[in-house]
Amino acid sequence: QEGCALPASPMAAAAMVKKLTTASAGFLLNATLDDVTEGRASYTQTGRRKRNRDKAEQRTQEIELQAEKAPRLQAKWLEDERKKTQLPRPGREASEGGAPGEGGIGVGIEDFEGGDGTLGKKKARRMAVLAAKKSREAGKKGNAEKRAHAVAAEALKGKAKKTAMTPAAAELLQRCRRDPAGEQRLLALVAERVSGNPEKELEIFDVFFELHNHGSDATTKNLALLSAVAVFKDLVPGYRIREQTEAEKNQVRSKVVLTMEKHEMTLLQTYRRLLPAIEAAMKRDGPTFANALSALVKAGPDFNYRQRLIHTAVRHANSGDAGVRRAVSEGLQDMVEADQRLEASKELVLAVGHIAQTTAAGKGGAGGLHIELLQVFLRLQVGRAESAALQEDTGAMKDADDETRKGLAESSITQGSAHLEKAEAELLYEVFCVYLRVMRQRHFHGRELIACVLVGLARWGQQVNLELLLEILQELRHAVRDAIKQSDELVALQGLNCALVLLSGPSQALITDATWLETALTQAFALALPSLYSTHSESAEWPPARCYDLAGGTSLQYSRKELAATLEAESVPFLVLRCLDNAMRCPHGFGKASDGVLATLLEALFLLAAGADSFVGMALLREASTLLKKNRRLHTLLDPEGGLFGLGGITDRAVSIAWQLQPLACSLAPAPARIGRGLADVIRGRRALLGDIFSARDAKSWLESEFPQHLVALLEAPKPGSQKVQPTRGAASFCDSPEELRRRIGDCGGF
Repeated sequence: QEGCALPASPMAAAAMVKKLTTASAGFLLNATLDDVTEGRASYTQTGRRKRNRDKAEQRTQEIELQAEKAPRLQAKWLEDERKKTQLPRPGREASEGGAPGEGGIGVGIEDFEGGDGTLGKKKARRMAVLAAKKSREAGKKGNAEKRAHAVAAEALKGKAKKTAMTPAAAELLQRCRRDPAGEQRLLALVAERVSGNPEKELEIFDVFFELHNHGSDATTKNLALLSAVAVFKDLVPGYRIREQTEAEKNQVRSKVVLTMEKHEMTLLQTYRRLLPAIEAAMKRDGPTFANALSALVKAGPDFNYRQRLIHTAVRHANSGDAGVRRAVSEGLQDMVEADQRLEASKELVLAVGHIAQTTAAGKGGAGGLHIELLQVFLRLQVGRAESAALQEDTGAMKDADDETRKGLAESSITQGSAHLEKAEAELLYEVFCVYLRVMRQRHFHGRELIACVLVGLARWGQQVNLELLLEILQELRHAVRDAIKQSDELVALQGLNCALVLLSGPSQALITDATWLETALTQAFALALPSLYSTHSESAEWPPARCYDLAGGTSLQYSRKELAATLEAESVPFLVLRCLDNAMRCPHGFGKASDGVLATLLEALFLLAAGADSFVGMALLREASTLLKKNRRLHTLLDPEGGLFGLGGITDRAVSIAWQLQPLACSLAPAPARIGRGLADVIRGRRALLGDIFSARDAKSWLESEFPQHLVALLEAPKPGSQKVQPTRGAASFCDSPEELRRRIGDCGGF
């Protein structure tokens, strides 16, 4: 201050400072160096490096304090560590996490600035160049994403742009002789090379597309597309290929990963061109390319564009050409049987439901809904959830946390039981929607289609609730009544079998009117006689397709699964046996029926056995004899006079099966004749067994052996040309002379 004398020496100045410190310590704590030595150069000499170092130390201390206060969760801790250890990028804004003092240690713009926040000329030029480069890269990425999105969208619409041919494919086409023989040799060469080494030779796949579009003749064009499908179906992976984002493409990856990604993207781009090509070919010439579409459906249900592929297959499986329907439906059946996740099956059911809805609305055209599509429903793998639950090891995962369970589920190649149960519930919901829509509008559909729907209802009908079950029973009653009026034994028997199965399960305690079952079953059995000429009465082929195979030309093999499915849907004799079996089990049917009702049923069964084909009649006789032997009170049916069971009140009649056994005893075939003569004694005898006169173990196995037994009979027949049979003149072998024949048949006038 003015008027104060300055100290004369440094010693005096030090004494003055010590005195001031003792007197007012707070003043020195709050004072800065500028207050004491204002204008000195000591502050300027401190420099921005020291200040930045102090700031960094302060930020580190703050980060450590925040880390100690915050909870150390695994996911958050990993995310924080990733942010803190990211590499510095010049020009990054503070909002991106690179500014000091905001939790990150990355280098921002201010780390390159001076103490006053300004950039030098050279630094400013470099930052401008970096900003321009970054802007150009961002523009390229955006354009690439737009082009990829446009190509994918056009591929989904079936209008993918024609891409340029690869140099390798162009070179092969240039060296090829452009005539049908040369082009077909080139197709064989390309197919062999791509199949042998797809990772390296897939780039020449464009040869198939080029020859399909610009081949020398129609045969070469068709062979090009058929060869493309035959090669590609072996290359399709069992998973969906996900297109990478631009951020993922910029990540550093190994050479093996890059090679695999390139191969996958080439496969996907090839498939984008192949699928529209096969769709256009099916519209142009369905019978030629039906098997190719079927092979593609079996190979790619889990690949990209699954919904489009399945909808295309369903549309052609419902076409007017029977050959196309059969080929495509077989592919759909194989796809459904191999479906592990039930996702492709659900897409199939939704597509069929859309066709059924369109047909019900009167927009389905003249064809309507064909039976081949609903036959695919019978191959649905419902029940995988139960098998998956049995295979799961719940004890090992009992104490695992949610993250561990989720990781194991993602890495597993099979689905868990919980996921499969949900998928099965959604699948059956859509299936029953289709079935009930068909049943309520059955006048739009044929008898084969209604019968197939009834088979499906009998298989899965017990899984619905009671309200829907009562509604299904009402529809079944009306369907059976209409079928009997129209003399349609197939629909009547399938409807009765479905009703008996539904009432034999958990719904046994259901109180409903089921008195119509007994009368309807007897009437349906009477209508079934014309269809008992063969085991496979409703099959279009004999033997049925996909059931038998002649291996090596000498051994006959059969598929038990295919044969059982065929008998269930296309065999009236087998359906009669199933109805009889389910009627005996059902308490609403014949499970608690009186002797009079059983006597009427047995009379109808023996009448069918006497009038049916001798082979089919043996199975009916076996089941009817088993039922009669169990009920000893009905043994009076074996007497010629029969028995009275109070069936008609005053107009009661005697019921007897002795007269049905008479034509069997006079049969020319040895087996029915033996049964007709000895069946009554075997049934009455307590120690006699039915197996003594019946060669088959049961009726079902007997019906399954129809085709093999007819085939074995050829072994006993002489080969053509091996023996010369001399024609004989005279009467039949059981008559010695015309007089003997006249004596047997009596005087017929004109004989």
